[in-house]
Amino acid sequence: MMVEDVLVDIAVVLGSCQMTIREFINLNRGATLPLDPTPSDLVDIKANDHLIARGEVVVKGDRVVIEISERFRAN
Repeated sequence: MMVEDVLVDIAVVLGSCQMTIREFINLNRGATLPLDPTPSDLVDIKANDHLIARGEVVVKGDRVVIEISERFRAN
């Protein structure tokens, strides 16, 4: 197996918020969470929980995609 064939978990982080456990438990279906970034902010792209890039959320037809804006090199 080559290193290029190793699987990694990719996550796109849209934002975050803080709430109490009570608030979380009381969330119902359809509830909204107020995230900290604005729609124009870039999203973080992580591989196995390591920040590797930032990108912009774009709607293309019926798909939501991430366009890479910045890539980071490993230290």
